[in-house]
Amino acid sequence: MGETDDDLILNPTERRLVGHVERGEWLDLVGDQPVDEPAMRSWDDSHTVRAVVIREIVLGRLAANPDPHGVQLRGARIEGRLDLENIISSVAIKLRDCLLPAGVTARGATLHVLHLAGCHLAHSTVSALDANMLNVPTLVLMGATVTASCDAGAVNLLGAHIGELDCDGAHLSNDSGPALYADNLHVEHGVTLMGGFTAIASTASYSTVSLLHADVAFLSCDGAKLHNDSGPTLVGDGLHAKQGVFLRGGFESSASSEIGGIRLLGAHLGHLECDGARLSNDSGPALYADGLHVDQHVLIRHGFEAVGSGSYAVLDLSHTEIGGGLIFDPERLEHSTDPHARLQLDGLTYAGLPVGISTNEWLNLLREGTPKYSAQPYQHLAAAHRVAGHDSQARRILIAQRRDQVRRRALTGRSARIWARLTGLTLGYGYQPWRALLGLLAAIVTAVILAINLGNHGGLVQTRTPPRPTPTGCTVVEQVGVGLDLAAPLINTGARARCDTTDSVTGQVLTATSWALRLLAWAFATLFVAGFTGAVRKT
Repeated sequence: MGETDDDLILNPTERRLVGHVERGEWLDLVGDQPVDEPAMRSWDDSHTVRAVVIREIVLGRLAANPDPHGVQLRGARIEGRLDLENIISSVAIKLRDCLLPAGVTARGATLHVLHLAGCHLAHSTVSALDANMLNVPTLVLMGATVTASCDAGAVNLLGAHIGELDCDGAHLSNDSGPALYADNLHVEHGVTLMGGFTAIASTASYSTVSLLHADVAFLSCDGAKLHNDSGPTLVGDGLHAKQGVFLRGGFESSASSEIGGIRLLGAHLGHLECDGARLSNDSGPALYADGLHVDQHVLIRHGFEAVGSGSYAVLDLSHTEIGGGLIFDPERLEHSTDPHARLQLDGLTYAGLPVGISTNEWLNLLREGTPKYSAQPYQHLAAAHRVAGHDSQARRILIAQRRDQVRRRALTGRSARIWARLTGLTLGYGYQPWRALLGLLAAIVTAVILAINLGNHGGLVQTRTPPRPTPTGCTVVEQVGVGLDLAAPLINTGARARCDTTDSVTGQVLTATSWALRLLAWAFATLFVAGFTGAVRKT
C-alpha cells in the first residue's frame, strides 16, 4: 500500500465515499444493475475504491468526523487487499455486493461491525478473509462468495471472538484446505449457516467446516450443503453449543473420510437435531459422535438418511450421553458393504424410552444393525422399560441380549456356550424359570403315561403278601401313583407298596425309562430352583 495521508490522492468515487461516511449515508454505485460476479468484473473505474482508502477512513484519517453508521458502500470494486490487521476502530465497515479480488485481512482487529453481505472475495495463495483472532460484535457474510486455494481456509476465524456470525446464503470454496476454518472460535449469539449456504473443500487434511473446540451459543445449518471429496465436511470435536447444533431441513453432507463425515467427538450440545438431514461418506462413518454429551434431546427423523462405508458404523453414538429423549425414526440407514455396521451404540444413554421406533424395531437394530455384540444397549433399554413399569418387556429385552451374545459367539469357551444354550432353552437365561417347571411337569406326565400304558401290558402287577397264584393287574389309580413315584422328586404316594414293576420286558422298559425320567425331573427341579433364586448368571 505504501501511500500516506499526505500523498493519498482520492479519485472522484473515493471522495464521494468520504462525504457519505461523514453524513452517515450509503454510497450505492449500482442501483438496480446486476451484481453477479461477471457484472462486477466488468465495472469501470467509476466503481473503483482502493482498499487503502477504506483503511484510512476506518483509522479516522480521511473522514475527520465519521457518522456512527461508518463506511456504507455498495457495488464497488475494492482495489488491493483490504488490510485491517490489528486495527482498533469504532467505525463500522459495511460493504454490500462489492468485489474484493484480493480479499480481506482482519487478523487481531477489534472492530464495531464487519459486514460483507453479497460480496465476492478471492485469493489464490492465502485466506480470502483472514480474520484470525478478530474481535467484532457482528460479522456478516450473508450471500457472500468466498474462494481460495490455501491450507489456512477460505475464511479463517481461528480464535476469533464474535458476537454474531451470519453466513446465510454464503458460498465458500477452497480446493486446498477448509472452506471455513474456525477452531477455537467464540460466538456469543450463535452461528447461522442457512439459507442455501454451501461450502466445498477438497482436502484430506482438513474439514470443509472446522469448529474444533469452538464455543458458540448455537450452530444452525438448516438446508446447508457441505462437500469434501477427500475428507470430512464438519468437524466439531470438543465443540460447545449451549443451545444446540441443528442440521435440519434438507441439510446435506457429502464426505470421503475414514475419520467420519461429520465428527462431534466429545462435543457438548444443548440439542442435536438432524430431522431431514442427508449424510453420506464413501470411506467411513456418516456421523461419528463418540463421547458426545447432549443436555436435552437428540432428534433423528423426518426423512433422515445416512450412508456410510469402511470399517466403522454409519452412525457412531458410542458413549453418547443424552440428558433428554432420543427421538429416532430414520428413513434410511445403509452401510455400503456390511449391513451389520449401521449403528454403534455401546455406552449410549438417554432418558426414558426411544421415541419414534418400537421396541421390536430397536431390538432388531441392536441384533442386526450393530457390528458386534454389546450388552449395554440392551441393559439400558431394559432399565428404561423397568422404570416405566414394563417388567415383562424388560425381561424380554434381556433374553434378547443373551440370545445375541450366544449367536455372535461373544462367550469365551465351548462349555460357557453350551451352558448358555441349555439355560436359554430351560430357563430363558434365568429370566423365565417357569420353563423348568414345564419341563418337570412334562417328565412327570410322561412317567404317568408310560406307567399306564406299560402297566396294562404286564409291566405292573399288584403285590400282595402272601402273593396270589395269579398276578392281578393294577388299577388306573395305582398306575398313576406308580408313575408319580417313579419320576417326581421328593414324592412318595405309597402306590408301589400295592403295585410294582414286573420282571417282564415291559416292566424292565418301564423301570429303565423311569430312571431317565427321574434324572431329568431332578435336573429340571434343580434348574428351577437355581433360576428362581438367581443362581444362574443372567448377564
